[in-house]
This record gives sequence, C-alpha cells and structure tokens, in this order.
Amino acid sequence: MNLSVPPLRLSIDPANPRHMGRVTAVFLLLHLLLWTLLPGISHRAPPWDNIEQLVWTQSLQWGYYKHPPAPTWWMYVWTELLGRRVWVTFFAAQLSVVGMLWCVWRMALVITTPLRAFVAVVLTSLVAYHSLRGIMANHNTLQLLPVGLLLWAVLAAVRTPGARRWLQWALVGAAAALTLLSKYSALVWFAVIGVWLLQDARMHRWQAWAPVLLAAAIGAAGVAPHIAWLAQSGFAPLRYAEHSVEHGISGAPSHWTDLGFFITAQLARIAPALIALALLRWWLRAAAPGAAPPPWAERRFALFMGLGPLALTLAMGVAGLHLASSWATTFYVLFGLLLLRWVPAVEPARLLKTTFILGLAFQLVLAGGLSLARGPLVDRLGRNARSNFPALAMAQQLEQVWRQHGHTPLRVLAGETWLAGNITIHLPSQPLVFIDGDPARAPWINTPALARCDLLVLIDRSPDAPAVAAPLTQLMAQAREHGQISVPWTSRPNGPRLTVDWGIVAATQPDCATAVLTRH
Repeated sequence: MNLSVPPLRLSIDPANPRHMGRVTAVFLLLHLLLWTLLPGISHRAPPWDNIEQLVWTQSLQWGYYKHPPAPTWWMYVWTELLGRRVWVTFFAAQLSVVGMLWCVWRMALVITTPLRAFVAVVLTSLVAYHSLRGIMANHNTLQLLPVGLLLWAVLAAVRTPGARRWLQWALVGAAAALTLLSKYSALVWFAVIGVWLLQDARMHRWQAWAPVLLAAAIGAAGVAPHIAWLAQSGFAPLRYAEHSVEHGISGAPSHWTDLGFFITAQLARIAPALIALALLRWWLRAAAPGAAPPPWAERRFALFMGLGPLALTLAMGVAGLHLASSWATTFYVLFGLLLLRWVPAVEPARLLKTTFILGLAFQLVLAGGLSLARGPLVDRLGRNARSNFPALAMAQQLEQVWRQHGHTPLRVLAGETWLAGNITIHLPSQPLVFIDGDPARAPWINTPALARCDLLVLIDRSPDAPAVAAPLTQLMAQAREHGQISVPWTSRPNGPRLTVDWGIVAATQPDCATAVLTRH
C-alpha cells in the first residue's frame, strides 16, 4: 500500500485572468500583512495623522475642522471592529492602499494582458506613497481607495453599452462623492476626467452625456450634507487649506524653490518602483523572448489618468501656488501601467516568477527597514521620535494620579492632539479628547456637560513640545490640583524624557455617571 503524498503542483496560466487574479490577491494579502504587522510590532505610537484620526473618531460628523469626513468614517469602522490600537491605524491605511491596487488590477485587465496587469500592480505597490508612506492614515492615503473606485467606475461607464451604462454612471456619481468627501483635491481628478471625456470619441454624441448628468446629480446629493456642514462651521476646512497654502508660500524662498522641493520629493517617492523596474529588466536580460504584448485598448485613458493630475498640479506650481509633496499621494494610481512600456516581452512564466519574487523582496526590505529604523534602531540611538513615543508609560502614571486625586470617572482629558490622543488609547476608560481645550476644535464635545465631570488637563513640557494653546493654559489655571510626570523616552540611561504637567479641574455639578458628553 502506497501512503506517499504526491508533490503539490501549482499550475498557473499567465494568460488566464482567473489564475492571475488569484496571484494578485495573494500578493496584495502579503502586502497588507507586511505593512500592518511589522510597523505594528515596531512602533509604540503611530504617525501624527493616525492619532488625529483616532481622536476624530470620537464622533461621526459631516466634517472636521481641517478636512471632510470620509477618512474618519473609514477609521471609525475599523476601530469599532478591532479596537483603538496602534496597529489598527496601519491596517486601515493599508487596506485603502490594497483596495486601490485591486482597482488597478481590474482596470489593467481591459488595458493589457492579465500577466502584465499583475506586473503593473506590483510596480504600483512599490511607490512610496503606497508602501513607506502608506502606513500614514491621513486624508491623502485614505483617499486612494475612493480614487481607485472612481477611475475604475469611469472606465467601465464609458465602455459599457446600452441601458447598463446608466447604472455604471450612477456608480461614478457615488464614487465621485466619496472622493470629494475624502479630500478636496478630488477637484483635480474631476478636471482631468472631464478633459478625458471631452476628447474621447465615445462621448461625442449628446446622448452619451445624459447618464453623466445622473452621475453629477448623485454626486451632488452625496456631498450636500457636507456642504451644509461647511456653511454651519464657517467653512473651517477651507480656511485651514488657505492657511496651509499661505504658510507654505511664506516659508519658501521663492515659488521656484518650492516647486523644486516638490519635484525632488516626487522623484524620491517613485524611486522604489523605478529601481524595481531596472532590476526586473536586468534580471530578465538573458531570458527567452516571448510574444509581444498586445496594444493597449485604452492607452489614452492610462496616459490621461497617469500623467494628468501631476501635470495640472505642476502647472499650478509654476503659476505660484505652494505645493505640498503629499498632495501628489493619489496621482500615481496608474503609475505601474505607465511603466509597462519598459517591461520586456519575455517568456510568461519567467516574467511572472521574477515579478512576484522581486516585488515581495522589495516589500520585505522596505517594510523591514522602516520598522527597524523606527523601532529598535531609534531606541538604541536614544532618539525621541514619534514612533517610540512613551505613551503607555505616561498613561500608566496618569492612571495612578487619577486614582489618587480624581473624584469622578475619567471621561474627558484636555490636551494637544498628539499627546492626549496617544494617552487616551492606553487608558482603561479611553476618555474623550478635548482638543486643546478649545470647543471650536472639538465641537462634538458637549461643553456644558463637562461641569459634571472632573477634567484631566495635560500639557507637554518637553524641550521640543509644541506651543501651548491659550484655552489649555486657561484650563490648567483652573485646576484644583497640579503635578508633573517625567518618563524615559528610550531605554538608554540619561536619554531624553517625556515631561508632562497635569491638572485636575474639579466638577462643579458632580453627576458624571449620567452626563452626556458627546453631541452628534
């Protein structure tokens, strides 16, 4: 009786879309795991933007004082399911990246072969905005998925004949609303998509534009509540954007220097993909030639969407507008498709194997290098970085303080976003963050109800701490009890320390157990 187990053979046909879809899914799953687990293990604290999102998830709003709401809604979903933990912020950010990359795969299937579509996905994943900077759960990274959905929907809508195109254009409208509710830079994408539609021969009949009006109506309906919120808030996000632009302009020697910084940053952030392409070409230099790839079915779409947003942004920079490098985060969604021109036509199995191994190796090096640099290495060097912020140690000390001096449950703490946000996720009660003690920055806080609970006030007194907001200083002056806590920032003796002043503002109408502290 033969009990031997036959060897496992995995047969993959590079020309089969289903086979390559499974390969793409496996690669994207590995991408998600690497960029969630490694930073999650190495980082004591996530980037600043991630903490800001955690603070904003205290309440679901139609807008926040800096940005529109969709990224916060996205973070809210995952924190409700998985908890308010550091690694969850990396997971939420990278899930947006992976979702965008799957949209790239679907678009690439109608542009090129299944194998080269996979190659495009791998190269796109190596852009720094999708890898090294893809753990930052800011509005740029969390807009990647809506942008991917929008481009996929537009391409499908134009290609779909008959009555079904109405449904496709309805999906375009929904995706457009979600993109705008993620960040106002969606307007750049709308402009580029509009130009592409005008030049596409399939849109040269007036009948083709009827479903576009449906898309516009659905998009307008989707953003209408946010527009109403903008009016009620005094257009706070627009004022923040104006301030950011003005600050950038005043800080640069000239707009030409500013533009040079922007271009240099973009070259640095596409460098991993370009290096991977060069290595791929070198590795395949002696490979047997294969059939030439077919012509792209939608070459103009790839060129417009791959180059248009960046070209438009550069034009605005030439005109004198300050350009922050992170504004280009969503502009490289189709970058891998553009690079396919330089991917050699070789034997399919060889191209598949080489691309998968090279792509995974790059992801390991990038994720491992980032995690090592921002975890063990920064601690060993005795540096006080955000990634090794001693939030847990400080939270444990503050918990002891509250047990000794607090007379009500700890439900609210007032402080700067970074400090208070990091502290609250490590406290058992996970209190609300009263940002800077300023009702304008935390309008969801029911400020009259705060009188029913003791309030913990925190001020960072470390040498490089940000300036203290005036409302926070005023709250600290009202505190009945004061103190200071200092904890080591790193494991090195005589290394930097985190020093925090604490104060407790006593409740004037003690009834904290039943107080409703959040307004919706």
